[in-house]
Amino acid sequence: MRLPLVMAVACSAAAQQAAFRVRLGVNDSAPRVWDGSVTVTGGTLAYLREWRPRMGDRMTGARSWTMATRRGENDPTRVAQRSAFAPQPKPYLLVPGLFAGLTGPAPSALFRTPAGTFTVHPGALRLGKPLAMLGGSVSVDAVPFAERLSSGPETQDEFPALAAGEGSREIWAAWLAWRDDASEIVVRRHDGRAWGPPVKPLSAPGDIHTVRLARGAGGAVWVVWSQQTDGNWDLFARRWSSGEWGPLERLTTDAQPDIFPQTATDAGGRPWVVWQGFRNGQADVFARRRDASGWTPEERLSPSGANDWEPSIAADRQGKVYVAWDTYDRGDYDVVLRAFAGGVWQQPVSVTATPKYEANVTLTCDARNRLWLAWNESGFNWGKDTAYHQKPEGTPLHQWARAVVNVFDGGRFLEPEADVNEVRPEGHATYHDFPVIHADRAGRVWLWFRHRTVPILDTPTQNPTDFAVWESYAVWLDGAAWSEPVPMPFSAGRGDMRASLANDAGGGLWAAWSTDNRDFTGGREPDADVWAARMPAPAGPPVEPALRPVAQFTQKESKIHLNEPADVQRIRAHRIEAGGRTYRLFRGDTHRHTEMSFDGGSDGTLLQAYRYALDAAALDYLAVTEHCGVHNNVETVRCGAGGAGTRYYEYLVQQSVDLFTLPGSFTPIYAYERSVSAPNGHRNVLLPTRGHAYLPIPNEEHRGQTDATALFNYLRPKRGIAIPHTVGGTDWRSHDPDVQPLVEIYQGFRSSYEYEGAPRSGHRVNPLTGPGDRQGRGYVWEAWAKGYRIGVQASSDHHSTHTSYAVTIAPEGSRTGLIEAMRRRHNYAATDNIVVDYRVRANGRDYLQGEEVEARDGFRLVVNIVGTAPLRQIDVIRDQEFVLTRQHLPSETAFTYEDRSWTAGVHFYYVRVQQVDGQIAWSSPVWITR
Repeated sequence: MRLPLVMAVACSAAAQQAAFRVRLGVNDSAPRVWDGSVTVTGGTLAYLREWRPRMGDRMTGARSWTMATRRGENDPTRVAQRSAFAPQPKPYLLVPGLFAGLTGPAPSALFRTPAGTFTVHPGALRLGKPLAMLGGSVSVDAVPFAERLSSGPETQDEFPALAAGEGSREIWAAWLAWRDDASEIVVRRHDGRAWGPPVKPLSAPGDIHTVRLARGAGGAVWVVWSQQTDGNWDLFARRWSSGEWGPLERLTTDAQPDIFPQTATDAGGRPWVVWQGFRNGQADVFARRRDASGWTPEERLSPSGANDWEPSIAADRQGKVYVAWDTYDRGDYDVVLRAFAGGVWQQPVSVTATPKYEANVTLTCDARNRLWLAWNESGFNWGKDTAYHQKPEGTPLHQWARAVVNVFDGGRFLEPEADVNEVRPEGHATYHDFPVIHADRAGRVWLWFRHRTVPILDTPTQNPTDFAVWESYAVWLDGAAWSEPVPMPFSAGRGDMRASLANDAGGGLWAAWSTDNRDFTGGREPDADVWAARMPAPAGPPVEPALRPVAQFTQKESKIHLNEPADVQRIRAHRIEAGGRTYRLFRGDTHRHTEMSFDGGSDGTLLQAYRYALDAAALDYLAVTEHCGVHNNVETVRCGAGGAGTRYYEYLVQQSVDLFTLPGSFTPIYAYERSVSAPNGHRNVLLPTRGHAYLPIPNEEHRGQTDATALFNYLRPKRGIAIPHTVGGTDWRSHDPDVQPLVEIYQGFRSSYEYEGAPRSGHRVNPLTGPGDRQGRGYVWEAWAKGYRIGVQASSDHHSTHTSYAVTIAPEGSRTGLIEAMRRRHNYAATDNIVVDYRVRANGRDYLQGEEVEARDGFRLVVNIVGTAPLRQIDVIRDQEFVLTRQHLPSETAFTYEDRSWTAGVHFYYVRVQQVDGQIAWSSPVWITR
């Protein structure tokens, strides 16, 4: 539900616009009522809305509210998931607050509360300088006056872009407005007095991902976007000039995706476009510019043989154009810079070359033609080995994030003496996400970033987090110090909701951002909006920043998988001949969450999931399986039946599958998690085609009064499948081998579900052995004992990376090909890049693992293992009985086994491999009938 504004505002430049944040009870030592009201004199109240709304805080009218400081919940003792070194719980209070916007020649606001009255005079506020009132119980700080650009709840509005126009205070904004499973581009112009009506460059909505703006010659404005047409993502452009749209221009034609465009205008007034384009399965950075004769041919800027990501572009006043991106060329993400000067591209420059995660770079040029860069930094071995039953040597995808700022001046790199990460808003100290750097015309350099907070404020940083919220903040560099962070009103949302910034010709700095209007308890339906503001100027003249040379990083090589490229190449090259067909091994993950899930606050963004899959894990396929209901704590009601905001997030997840579909190289799968309470249990749903509505979960199914029959009926006509996971609390009450062919036998976030006491498994009597519901009846052995034909795979779930591989044996790697191979149980599970070539030789031919075989004249099990380390033990297990164990074997081991003690009937056989380094693999069983 969207909280209403008092009125829609379009004020003239002559009227003062002012806004501020009021925090109530900041020094309370006990819960206290802060109900109240406000009266404005000398102007008009444009809006009044909650800051960080929580349960019990609400607006009771246009100018009144009910609020209180309340005891905050302490992080629950989740023994199996919490570090023993985490700080012990301490009592704390949740502080409520308000955003207020005023207009008029000299407005002031009188606030009445049970603790007393106080008056806010916006003219007395200074950006980045909070004022204390009521003896320090109230804190008031200036914020930009925000105006909502989007139309309302009829559309979901996101991905804003800004560009300066030709007039002294002219600014242009564009964004994507989604409705009914399609988006349209909306453009608005601010003429220095008010925002004009929306104009649209396309006659019909489409499958659009990103939109950018650039100023062109003669007052023209270019709109550039990425759109899927005829199954491929390409860039398109259109010019607005003299009150009308020019012809549609297609900028790319390659058969693989061209995405993430960024734009700039050089000193000669020429618009530039840079983007990330895939060619033959590899991502590179490309550029084009528009001159008098049209668009120049595309030029590849990134020379590496690895994936290059998310370029940024900036132009100085002397004709130079800079492009930066991050590359995986060294097996981790590093920032690369390239300049265009004198009509030619200069050689790439390595900005960073450390083992850290250094990505998401942004650029700006200041008035002295210095180039400023900002990017995110995280830890070593990002996306490498992290699992519950394994010492975490890798850095999870969103364990922490710092902002790094550099200056490129005269061929050398400098950095501010002050560390921007020491300037922190309320909340966790380790998250300065997605920094956007920008120089205003006055000479100040600003940094925007997203900052995470969580409903339970004392949650240790390393813990899983539910209902996380990111907010946008702005700081500027003031000599030798960064300012205090300035909160952007109405910016709560996902982490990956980035700001766009632009300077108008009159010296004003503008920002546009988006929000999904989430609250701080997870109970509000997402509803995305776009806001914009002209930033208030800080007090006093700009102060020249204090800079110093960048210190050289001397960390030695720290990679934990030096042989990984060879391991991946070997498993991809392996071929299996069986039944007259040739099969390959495709490694994937069918259980990956991101910040889109209500409990994904520590899982990273949707884009980071694909970075992980393509680079850190080098997977062949990925299924992002967000909880249906997405970011909402009432998902049991809204799974498949949510409002427009929930459906919009489901759309973004499905759209990402198409964005990263690389035929012959990488295959994402349309998927979601259907989380049903035990004993029915959780299942990941995989679908070969896009656009299917999620299946609701009735309360009867949650209570165990019905089984999974409705799900099976839903899947059959769609040719989809379901994969049960976290099965320790289930009772295996329902099964259909055609649509439930696999089970997640191992999950890196938790443990093995093979049987109680198995390697890497948990135990009911000791929660430290593995988190999750374990009642002894949901292990995979229990399903096999019931006669279920179900194969195995491994996947990650939350947080864990690089230790859970679902390996699918298929002739080809299309979505349909992979799902049909899974349906036949041609699959195995592994915690590393282990080859498990396991077959049955009977009736004069070979059968793959997962198959049912009627052996008329006997059979042999054929086992061919190619490990990543020497093998400690291989077990052949028949009907939950260990019939063969071999130990102390080389990494490449092959043998056959003939069971001379088997009896008539149906028996299943599977193979388990354990390496000396603790890595494991499990084959799917074969069911043999005699």
